[in-house]
Amino acid sequence: MMGGKRILSDQQLDEMAALRERGWSIDRIAEYFTAAGTPISASSINWQCMRVGADAPPRLRGKHTRPGAPYVRYGFTVRPWTDEDDALLVELEVAGKKMREICRRLGRANSSVRGRLLTLARRDARREEKAG
Repeated sequence: MMGGKRILSDQQLDEMAALRERGWSIDRIAEYFTAAGTPISASSINWQCMRVGADAPPRLRGKHTRPGAPYVRYGFTVRPWTDEDDALLVELEVAGKKMREICRRLGRANSSVRGRLLTLARRDARREEKAG
């Protein structure tokens, strides 16, 4: 595992996913686990929900916008993903390139690339859900 010791057990991950799919907010899930003795941040819950494919019901999904220009978050400049970046990312991933090569080609951190792949997968799943 890349990040060290896991915070949530497999059973807790299943419960987290069920709560998210039931419509609980990311913050509420984090508060629930923290109150039960497993302190975890909302951002960690969000990452895990994306990782396991747990999404809020369609009626509770907010509108997502994409920043058009770089911005500063926690003192670091964040470079938004462009359509061209997404296309190259998918092309490299489909071609079976190793994560190190993908990160190098895109000039992005491993966590950024992994997160973007999860985001794109969630978008695809939502499109399929809408169409199906």
